[in-house]
Amino acid sequence: MRLRVAILVGMLVAGTALAQAPVPTSVPTETPIDTSTVERILRGEEAVDSGAGFTYDPAGRRDPFRSLLKGLPKEEMAQRPPGLRGMGIEEIKLDGIIRLPEGWVAMVRGTDNLSYIIRAGTVLYDGTVEKVEQGRATFKLQVADPKSLKPYREVVRTLQ
Repeated sequence: MRLRVAILVGMLVAGTALAQAPVPTSVPTETPIDTSTVERILRGEEAVDSGAGFTYDPAGRRDPFRSLLKGLPKEEMAQRPPGLRGMGIEEIKLDGIIRLPEGWVAMVRGTDNLSYIIRAGTVLYDGTVEKVEQGRATFKLQVADPKSLKPYREVVRTLQ
């Protein structure tokens, strides 16, 4: 009986020793996370915030943030050609209309306070002369309004 008790005590001691020993578990291997894409995006955002990473090439298009209702900026006004070709339709004043054998012509006063003779087909800065009739002149004013159905607007000037 002593032998049985000794074996039983031995098994209990061995069982508690095994229970206290850490059981080896499989530890997952750590794979490094690829953060290069995130770092590249953050560097790009920092460059944009500092003003170094963004450029805009208008390539002849108008500035989308400038109002269409306002006139041309002064820097664009300075690039006009000299003489009648550099004057807008709204800037000239109709002084008179004359009948010649070739047809009607109009006398206008420009922004330089000089008189010019215009006829149908004369090109101005922002349009052309469509026709000259007795008592009035009709112009085609080019419009930069994307909502407009026609790219021009007719302007009629009468003698006063």
